[in-house]
Amino acid sequence: MTILVTGMHGSIGSRVATKLVEAGHRVRGSSRTPSSAPAGVEPVRLDLTEPRGAAEVLDGVETAFLYPVRGGSVDAFLEAARKAEVQHVVLLSSPASYEVHEHDRIIGLVHRAVERAVQESGLSHTVLYPSWLATNARRDWSEQIRTSGRVGIAHPDAQVNPIHIDDVAEVAADVLTRPTHRSRMLVLTGRESVSQRGMVDVLAEVRGAPIAIDELTREQALERRPEWMPEAVLEVLLDVTAAAVGVPATVTNMVERVTGHPSRTFREWAIAHRDAFR
Repeated sequence: MTILVTGMHGSIGSRVATKLVEAGHRVRGSSRTPSSAPAGVEPVRLDLTEPRGAAEVLDGVETAFLYPVRGGSVDAFLEAARKAEVQHVVLLSSPASYEVHEHDRIIGLVHRAVERAVQESGLSHTVLYPSWLATNARRDWSEQIRTSGRVGIAHPDAQVNPIHIDDVAEVAADVLTRPTHRSRMLVLTGRESVSQRGMVDVLAEVRGAPIAIDELTREQALERRPEWMPEAVLEVLLDVTAAAVGVPATVTNMVERVTGHPSRTFREWAIAHRDAFR
C-alpha cells in the first residue's frame, strides 16, 4: 500500500509518516523543499497550491494525508488526486472551523476553505479535528521557563484539552490504512480538561523547579506577540481563551475508539519533553 503524507516536515506529518513506515507501508512524504525525510520515507517535492508534477507524485497512491495550507487553493491537487483514483483522503483540520469565536474569523476561515475544497472534490475523505496540541506548551512557553523560571500568559485559568500529537498521528495512520473508522469527521481530544495554569503546574512538577505565572493583559499579550504569528491570529486566540476561563473544554473518547488505548495525558507528554523546560 502506497500512502502520500503531505507536510512531512511538520510535527504531526512526520509522526504520521513514521508510524506508517513502522507498520510496513510504503510512504511518500512531500514538501516544497524535501531536503530530508523520516527514515523509510520516499521524499518528493510538491507544493499543494501549485502542484506541478502532482500526477507523478500520486502515481500508485491509495490514500493521502493532507496538511492544511494557507495562501492558495488546493483544488488542482485534489483534481489530480481524483484522476489518480486516490481512494481516501485524511485532512488535518482544526476545531476553529466550527467553534464559537473562531469559525468566522481568520483561523476558522482558512480551515473551512480547505475542508470545502476536499468535500467538493468528490474524494472519499475524513476530517480530523484535534484539540489543543500539547506541543503548543513547548512552542509558546519553553524559552521563557528555561531562561527565567517564569511564563507570561493571558487568561491562565482558561480551560483547554491538550492532546498528545502521537495520538493524532496514530488515528491518522489508522484511518489511512483501514476503513473501520472512516467517517466525515473525527473530533480528537486528550483525556481531560485542564486550565493553562494547571498545565504550568504539571511542567513545574516534572522539571523539578517552580514556575511563576505573570498574568498578561490583552495589551501586554499583543505587545509580546511573536514575529511568526499574525496579529489577527493572536486576536482570535485571545478571544477564545477569554471565553474559556472556567469553562470545561470538550472531551471525547475518539482516540480510544480508534486506537484501542486511552488518549495520553498532558503529564505523559510533559515527562517525555521535560528537558525543553529545564
